[in-house]
Amino acid sequence: MALFVLSCKSDQTDLGPLTPEEDTRIWVQEAYRKIDLLKLNPTFNAERAKLKLAKLQNASDLQDKVNLGVDYAFEVLKSGDTRDALQLYTQLIQLIEQYDMELDPEVRRNLLSVIGIAYMRHGEIENCVNNHNHESCLLPIQGKGIHQLPFGSKGAIVQYKKLLKEFPDDLETVYLLNLAYMTLGQFPDSVPVQYRIDPSWFTSKMAIPKFKDIAPDIGLNRNGLAGGVIIDDFTNDGWLDIVITSWKPTEELIFYVNNGDGTFSDQTDAYGLDGQVGVLNLNQTDYNNDGWLDIYLMRGAWYQTQGDIPNTLLMNTGKGSFRDVTLKAGLTHVGPTQTSAWADFNLDGWLDLVVCNESLPGYDRGIDFYINQKNGSFSYESTQYGLTVNKFFKGCVATDINNDRFPDIYMSSIATPNDLWLNQGAIGKKEFLNITEQAGVGNPIMSFPCFNFDFDNDGNEDIFVSGYTNDGTPAKNWMLSKMGKADHDMYPKLYHNKGNMVFDEVGIPMGLDEVVFTMGCNIGDINADGFLDFYLATGNPTYQSLVPNKMYLNIEGQRFEDVSYSGGFANIQKGHGVSFGDLDHDGDEDLYAVIGGAYDGDGFYNCLFENPNYEQNNWVELKLTGTACNKAAIGARVMITVQENGKDRKIYRTVTSGASFGANSLALEVGLRKSTTIKSVTVQWPCKDCPDQIYADLAINECYILTQGDPVAHLQTYSAVKMRGAQGSGHHHL
Repeated sequence: MALFVLSCKSDQTDLGPLTPEEDTRIWVQEAYRKIDLLKLNPTFNAERAKLKLAKLQNASDLQDKVNLGVDYAFEVLKSGDTRDALQLYTQLIQLIEQYDMELDPEVRRNLLSVIGIAYMRHGEIENCVNNHNHESCLLPIQGKGIHQLPFGSKGAIVQYKKLLKEFPDDLETVYLLNLAYMTLGQFPDSVPVQYRIDPSWFTSKMAIPKFKDIAPDIGLNRNGLAGGVIIDDFTNDGWLDIVITSWKPTEELIFYVNNGDGTFSDQTDAYGLDGQVGVLNLNQTDYNNDGWLDIYLMRGAWYQTQGDIPNTLLMNTGKGSFRDVTLKAGLTHVGPTQTSAWADFNLDGWLDLVVCNESLPGYDRGIDFYINQKNGSFSYESTQYGLTVNKFFKGCVATDINNDRFPDIYMSSIATPNDLWLNQGAIGKKEFLNITEQAGVGNPIMSFPCFNFDFDNDGNEDIFVSGYTNDGTPAKNWMLSKMGKADHDMYPKLYHNKGNMVFDEVGIPMGLDEVVFTMGCNIGDINADGFLDFYLATGNPTYQSLVPNKMYLNIEGQRFEDVSYSGGFANIQKGHGVSFGDLDHDGDEDLYAVIGGAYDGDGFYNCLFENPNYEQNNWVELKLTGTACNKAAIGARVMITVQENGKDRKIYRTVTSGASFGANSLALEVGLRKSTTIKSVTVQWPCKDCPDQIYADLAINECYILTQGDPVAHLQTYSAVKMRGAQGSGHHHL
């Protein structure tokens, strides 16, 4: 097939080599060197262990030795040296018993719990990491997921039984005890009856075929820590590439180029992306309207007052490389963040940027709002637009909640109400108005990721925001949810847009009736029925946080069904960045999930779930290109009218990267269920006074380019042989 390249190639001039002042890789390394390691908890664990060992060696008082020993052993455990940590804990217990030391009950509970999880983590490393397979750590654990090396799980069982004799109501320990038995293939029969979990709790009410994790088969199963992911086409050949990151200061970004034949190539160094480290989240943009997708990297999240680490804007040159343009673009404000959104907030045809930082008392980092100056630079206009709030922000998305084309902003935060900011550009004001109370979208008070989508295809953008709390552990709240005793205030919130800037919270009646400690998430249509589903990546930094990642299937916009277990998505390792995209051009959306925790020793393998299109539904893919609006068409609203069973049906989509943690492809991959006729596609372009366009004569099961101003929808072609074969021929493996 002919090579497909967007018509607007890069016209960037050669800017010459970067000076040290222009290279944020140097700024980043300098920022990390200034960090006070003892003021951080979840990272730099090996370095912190050395500092704590020095304190321990200088201690003379017995109580100090025990306290410092516990602290040191925990740091060794977090650094990943489970065997050494277990030896240290054994010595500590012997010391405590030798001198008949009395421990506070809560201290003793915590100590026994940590020893138990040290055994569990040791078993995970030996089995799920060192001998990883596609069933590793998927609930319910069975088949190849059962541990062949039982030392860790057996040790954990001993510890958890001991702990439950003293603290029989400890729900987290009950959960972990059952899990330990499950890893040995002995659940439920061998679990003491008084602690046995109902096996039905590990099943889905709705059965769907399993989505296999094929990342190990094609070399995309990076073993790393928490990070972000983008799925999109950075080479303009029509095939979606993958960019993944890690928040660890020594783990680099990786750029996987899609070869179009089911394989991917690591092109990180070739594209000049080496040395980009410590990135918790990232997203894509086309800030200079040259038709080539650029990358924005975010750093410093969770580092508290140590998080003033520069973000980075990487310009895609269109010549097989990326260039750091952060300084030239004027994106120089620093603050801990992992959340930002690109949108044309003033509808002038150029993408602007909002970055929400993590503020603390006495440490105000606020909101960075940048307006694109159309010359490669941005103007900092937070104050002018009224975005001067300081909160511990964890998520933000741009969404047009009142259908006036001007993007509004939803922001989630920890320990304070969330915020909905109405863009008043439609009435000629360069200002955002906080309408949270009027709209009723401030909960939950402890929030993390969020996204906007039209879950019921009524033409209005709805909002999802998940809770994230310090009130109990993920495992404890999983248990409470199953027992019907969880705090409803901690549930995820689903705000249904009624079309008048007022929302109804419909989470529980829609089936979101479980506390989910969500870190990353995103939206996609896993069964190609035209209704958007979503995946929640779960956990928190602690090793004990071994709760399942979640997939919710949208049933006709009327409810969501948890299909995590039947679909093979319930990985119990920490979930972070999530992206959907059709990687093999077979019409269904595959899912890439970054798996791995915050502690240095909590690395795990990323997953790529291949979509089997189990209902064999039809589809259409649309790649929008702006001319008067921004080139990437971010913010465009699309209505697809199909004929199904003799009736018209409308499906609504927005061009967006999706949620606040993880970035979907900007291409619209739309399931049509059994529809065989696309009557029309209507595009509302994101610019002032731009007429809507209506496209006709689109075929099902094809990929199209829609260019603003061009009345014809053009079939997309690729640089390699199409993998899906004839129309409707079904799924083809990567």
